[in-house]
Amino acid sequence: MSDLDDRDHEQALVSAALDGDRAAFGELVDRLKRSVFCVCMAYLKQEAEAMDQVQDTFLKAFTELQTFRRDTNFRAWVHRIARNGCIDRIRRLKVRRAGELDDHLSVESLHEGSLPAVSTFGRSTPMHEVARQQLGRRLQAAVDTLPETHRQCVILCDVEGLSYQEIAETLGIPKGTVMSRLFYARRKLQEELADYREEASHG
Repeated sequence: MSDLDDRDHEQALVSAALDGDRAAFGELVDRLKRSVFCVCMAYLKQEAEAMDQVQDTFLKAFTELQTFRRDTNFRAWVHRIARNGCIDRIRRLKVRRAGELDDHLSVESLHEGSLPAVSTFGRSTPMHEVARQQLGRRLQAAVDTLPETHRQCVILCDVEGLSYQEIAETLGIPKGTVMSRLFYARRKLQEELADYREEASHG
């Protein structure tokens, strides 16, 4: 399927979902779950929190589906819900952690017990798949050194393959800013991974 056909199919799914087709919405979840996960990871950095936010994002998208305008980008709309949800979650976590100083609770206690499952991910999450490879671990460590604004652009572009315009719409910034952040982020990653490339070339 070509990119154009794929976009047309996605748009058809959006129209069907807006007309009440729950199966179509489920397919949209399957198509967007990884990119939404990456958006959440870029903000939250913790896998459990990110997966929790993925579920909250799709629940909010479903309950507010009728507010979506058909002439706009559905993917960017869902990513915006995820981004705003992450910002709210970060604020709540800061308040919680401030309270923990008085209650003598550990941050780890926030993650105990069973977290809601994101069933569409299957048994393995994207971060588990990346972590299986040495390069994946090194790359993740290098990405974590980037400023948050640059890290978001790298994940959306190089991991999920979004266009510069889609990233701009997702993050609410000009396209030129996306290009600038990617330029500096990639240069920083090259510096962080220089020793790994040298080791690999001699191995």
